[in-house]
Amino acid sequence: MIVILFAGLFLVTFLWNYNYRKKWNRDMEVWLAFEEYSVYAGGEAHLKERVENAKRLPLPVLEVMFCMKKALVFRDMENTSVSDNTYKRDVFSLLGRQRITRTLTVKCTKRGCYSIKSVDCVSFSLLHDRKYMCSFPVDARLFVYAARVDVSGIMTACEKLMGAAQCARRLYEDPFAFSGIREYTVTDPMRTVNWKASARTGELMVNTFESTLTRRVMLYLDLTDDGILRQEGLYEEGVSVAASLAQRLLGRGMEVGILTNVRGEDKKLCGFAPKAGKSQLIAIEEFLAEREDGERTESFAQMLLEAEEMSERQREDAVAVVISKNTAPENVKAIQSFLTKEAGVWVLPFWPDQVPVIEYTGGISVIWREVQRI
Repeated sequence: MIVILFAGLFLVTFLWNYNYRKKWNRDMEVWLAFEEYSVYAGGEAHLKERVENAKRLPLPVLEVMFCMKKALVFRDMENTSVSDNTYKRDVFSLLGRQRITRTLTVKCTKRGCYSIKSVDCVSFSLLHDRKYMCSFPVDARLFVYAARVDVSGIMTACEKLMGAAQCARRLYEDPFAFSGIREYTVTDPMRTVNWKASARTGELMVNTFESTLTRRVMLYLDLTDDGILRQEGLYEEGVSVAASLAQRLLGRGMEVGILTNVRGEDKKLCGFAPKAGKSQLIAIEEFLAEREDGERTESFAQMLLEAEEMSERQREDAVAVVISKNTAPENVKAIQSFLTKEAGVWVLPFWPDQVPVIEYTGGISVIWREVQRI
């Protein structure tokens, strides 16, 4: 009798393991996605984790594992290990045709672009003496934008320079800024004729518009940080200043562009020509979020030389904001030469215990930004 019992148990175990090995990952889906598209550094994001077993065969134990950059910190660190990356392992137990969804909260400690490309799943035989593994592709992506910093002083300097530029030059009429109606002259284009007003008065009348005044700012950001001693705090301050300025200026309806000393695959310096609108802000925010410490850069002095050869459309009447922590003599000379030709300011981040001594002949405005060490 005992022999028959053991034989029956052995047969059931064998059939279960055979069937389970063949079908355990069939009709199974693992899905990961961030609820938010973007957050600011220091904020929180939520990662949705969903596991679905659409077949009748249950999954008594299922381990779901994935990894991501360690700058994203889980609020609940259970089943989490951190080394060069953050490794997460969640355990599920699913019946047949069951779906389980969990929400994981993560703290975004650093600017960056974070993604999870795949998850690994592990299950076990009935007696846990065999392990079964498979992987699922996922596409969980999160932009962590640069932290916001106070740029009121820089805004004030830009507005003063911009006001001077606007008073110095009036450009073309703005077709969307209606001013009034006046009599037609031979120099007026026919498209400006107001036919209803002309019919009422018996004379040709034309619409007049307010003149457009330039409201454009160009940011020149130095992303060099490849020395023996990294200056991550100053580097992040420069990025945050650029992002915060772009947000404030674009929010006021101004055109903003940016140029960096990072060279793209097309051998051109990376950046965006001045443009207004929310799409420009998103493009700048994502571009800055993707910048990594220590990436290969060109000499900032060389970048400024190339910037002087940019098209008139990009530089015409644009206030220049140079953001650089580099106080090497050749860099200071290049910035001074550039700003004597372009109306603008130099934003200079520095450590409070390492106040830089720079030699320049004057004629340019320097905004000093003290950065506290963390």
